[in-house]
Amino acid sequence: MFRNLAAALALTLIVGVTALAQGVSGAWDLTVNGPEGPIAVTATFKQDGEKLTGAIETPQGKADFTGTLKGKAMNISFAIPGPNGNLDVKVTGDVDGASMKGIVDFGMGMADFTGKKK
Repeated sequence: MFRNLAAALALTLIVGVTALAQGVSGAWDLTVNGPEGPIAVTATFKQDGEKLTGAIETPQGKADFTGTLKGKAMNISFAIPGPNGNLDVKVTGDVDGASMKGIVDFGMGMADFTGKKK
């Protein structure tokens, strides 16, 4: 019985350390709570230390982003092409394991968002 308990604890520790090492890397489903209702967004993150890169797919198209993850605090930015030029977007949030939440700043307004890792 002790062996089974030790094996289960070791497996839990390995899975937990692996998840921490991966950080936010991978695909995420995000929901932005816009003024006209929720907007589904998909993002793919790549983490290298505190540096974040990746791509985000919005109803307006796909954009590459850069940013940082320091502890649980995430900051990313990207530009969405529009008819009157680029719309610069800044995202700040907190990452907690396989979930995140925060604020999207569109320059002309803000919205909150939530996300779950796929």
